[in-house]
Amino acid sequence: MDMARLLPKLLVSVVLAAFASQTALAGEPLFAPRKGGKGLFNGFFSTPNKPRRPSTALPWWLNDQPNTDVNIIYGNPARPAAAKPGKSVAAPSYEDPEPIPGLGMGLVAYQPVPQQPVFDAAFARATPATAEAMAIRDVLANRETGIRAVQAERKAILDHYQASGFQPLWLENGAISARAKAVLAVLADAGREGLTPDAYLPPVLTSFDAPDAQLGSVTSKLAEFDVGLTAAALKYARDAYDGQFDPARLSLYNDIKIAALDPAAALRHLAFAPMAQSWLMGLQPQNPQYAALRQALAQVDSQASEANAIIIAEGPKVKPGQTDPRLPDIRRKLAALGFEGTQPAPPPPSEDVIVEGPVMGSEGLKTGAPGLKPGLDAPDPTLLDKDLSVVLKRFQKSVQLKPTGLLDNTVVKALNTDRSEDIRRRIAINMERLRWLPKDLGKRYVFVNQAAYEVTVMDRGQEAWHSKVIVGRPMTQTAAFHDKMETVVFNPTWNVPESILVNEYLPKLYRDPAYLDKQGFKVINSKGKVVKSASVNWPSYGGKPPFMVQQPSGGDNALGELKFLFPNAHDIYMHDTPTRSLFKEQTRAFSHGCVRVENPRDFAAVLLGWERAKVDAITDSGINDQVSLGEPVPVHITYFTAWPGADGKIRYFDDVYGRDGAMFKALDSERNLRVQRAKLKLVQAAPASP
Repeated sequence: MDMARLLPKLLVSVVLAAFASQTALAGEPLFAPRKGGKGLFNGFFSTPNKPRRPSTALPWWLNDQPNTDVNIIYGNPARPAAAKPGKSVAAPSYEDPEPIPGLGMGLVAYQPVPQQPVFDAAFARATPATAEAMAIRDVLANRETGIRAVQAERKAILDHYQASGFQPLWLENGAISARAKAVLAVLADAGREGLTPDAYLPPVLTSFDAPDAQLGSVTSKLAEFDVGLTAAALKYARDAYDGQFDPARLSLYNDIKIAALDPAAALRHLAFAPMAQSWLMGLQPQNPQYAALRQALAQVDSQASEANAIIIAEGPKVKPGQTDPRLPDIRRKLAALGFEGTQPAPPPPSEDVIVEGPVMGSEGLKTGAPGLKPGLDAPDPTLLDKDLSVVLKRFQKSVQLKPTGLLDNTVVKALNTDRSEDIRRRIAINMERLRWLPKDLGKRYVFVNQAAYEVTVMDRGQEAWHSKVIVGRPMTQTAAFHDKMETVVFNPTWNVPESILVNEYLPKLYRDPAYLDKQGFKVINSKGKVVKSASVNWPSYGGKPPFMVQQPSGGDNALGELKFLFPNAHDIYMHDTPTRSLFKEQTRAFSHGCVRVENPRDFAAVLLGWERAKVDAITDSGINDQVSLGEPVPVHITYFTAWPGADGKIRYFDDVYGRDGAMFKALDSERNLRVQRAKLKLVQAAPASP
């Protein structure tokens, strides 16, 4: 071999070996894997990146360990220890045991779907049989028409009128038909469905009021109305059935396949259905949750009047545990605004209180209730107790105030501000999200609401089970999608992902090659043979050790006792966790995308249809096993910031992922576009200057 070519390579090898040695002594990994690497034997030749380091200057969702400077990894010795003076206490890991590459906040700058003028210049050569048809042909042959539609609907409209010989759909005896007026009434009432009526106003009209008077008997205007109402009704049909927005145009984490409405089929319904208005109204979601949100939307103004009638006076700051005469009114105000849980908590009964039956209702324990110890005081509504403080925090967060849970004049000012429009918009966008759901959720299904940090199993319309969950952090969000649960894994093992092996374990292995042996982990080489961690010269492999590291089943396993699989493109699944303390947090967005379940044994029993004792027996045996569900159960991973509870009352949740804000911006973009088109129409209609 040519020594002149070999020497530079030898020199580079020596330098790299020396650098690796120094890095090993420093206890730092030489290389980090490419972002998104999933398997230990994948991506060995990817471009290395510098390992991420926690930073206290970052927002909480970007900080790997927001409460400590101690980096904790999974394994037996990683339990929190008593703090020594001047030392940090080891906090539980916020990392998901199988990291999923995040997409940042994932919000997409909304771009309205392009709309095309509804015209075909070739129609000018057609010779319709009647004057009405001739006028409609002229509208459809006019390049300057103000009637617009998305491409699929534009084609359906042109095809329909051409096939019918340009006969009108909505005119009768030279005037607006009764069918047309019924459909116009549905479009005018779109606000009841959380939609914007102006979006469905035929361009020839200035309002939905008195269309006959606006059009008169002018043939050209009537023709423009006919085509314009067809386009408006088609748009309403699409928005009611599919939703106003494609979810993927709002967030990269929305992987929701919409059951798109066929515009040609929809147009046939509009043309031939005896009750076209009933067909249109039937396209809206037909489930009880949508009905509850629609009812809440209708009640916003009355509730706002009730809330606005309660004026809170300014006064001194009130901390939890203190009393203030304004607090009863504040409780009523918060309840009127939709923030539940404001009733004062009952005092704890003493040991000698005899309770013979239920004595606590929605108003708490009452003085003199049967079975109570004589003299037991009723709850104090003037006390800022723990529950009210929690509700105040929720309110503060909803209006972008620091969630302190105490009362001050900033909170008073926010309470006295009319926020009915904000509430109306919040309800409306969650009605929109209901349109994105599958039309049939299933007789029995799993429903995860990320914004509520909750999972519910529904069975034939009834709630069969409910639990808290932990979801992805804002920078590594849990995707919204629909799939089917197939398998329950008992006592799962954990294959340590390459990113965790390189960034978390290698620094420790450089200092102590036997570290994984002490942790009880298995080290498996590329031939599938288990080897001792202590026998491996870890620094010699740099940042790409050709080993798989596996944590056996057990109480300290990163996946906990149970894992629930529904194979999907996002590598997201549900599982137990040894870090149970996080379920006590109100904001439970801590993972890299997977969903952690607080009560996994109950979840397994409900899914499998087993007695809890059977689940306990298999779990407690420590045997790694997996059981297929007899019939796959639909899983719906969703995001609702307003959702009806079991009692039908609407509960509001924080917009932790900023998806509400993205939808508000999209609605504003569509509104601004309509305003611009309306101004352009006025300019075009203005008479030419002499």
